[in-house]
Amino acid sequence: MKSKIFFPVVLSLLFGIAIQGCNNNDTDNGSVSDQSKMADDPMRTDSMTIHKDSITTTMNTGTARPDASKKGKKGKVALSENTAKATGKMEADDKGVYGNVEIMPSFPGGFKGLQQFFDDNLQYPETASSEGVEGTVNVSFVVDERGKLTSPGIVGEKQGYGLDEEALRVVKKMPAWNPGRLKGNNVKTKFTLPVKFVLY
Repeated sequence: MKSKIFFPVVLSLLFGIAIQGCNNNDTDNGSVSDQSKMADDPMRTDSMTIHKDSITTTMNTGTARPDASKKGKKGKVALSENTAKATGKMEADDKGVYGNVEIMPSFPGGFKGLQQFFDDNLQYPETASSEGVEGTVNVSFVVDERGKLTSPGIVGEKQGYGLDEEALRVVKKMPAWNPGRLKGNNVKTKFTLPVKFVLY
């Protein structure tokens, strides 16, 4: 009597496990219906969603903040004519780079030439434009004795929304500058250029 009851119970348990295993395999295979259910589940946090969110967060991490009144407007860079701000003693660091010289490096064509170069080469980041983001990126670089730009990088707080990357990209495209001069000689000079992104 006991064996007659025991056998159907064991059989039904095994059958249930087999069905559960099939359901798991369907999910693992990623059928279209299962994927759409997963996509609609607000509690789901798969690696793809986390990766996408982390990229967005990285792009928007910075001091710049969106302004709803400027969303979707055209953008440009407005440079200041008094960009050269040398401070400290006229002494070279351990790499032979001066932070202060008698004649600071300058872009060929002067300030107007520099502004024109940015007008011709800068592409206002789409993310920043669509979110109404403005900001100033300080790009530092060294102008060597021949006027070649080396060691470009961002100094100070990053703005985010692609502004930092775009400012750096344009600076890296620049032609040779007029080098800095000290006591009649060309010297390696550190220069920081504030790149101001504005929407209008």
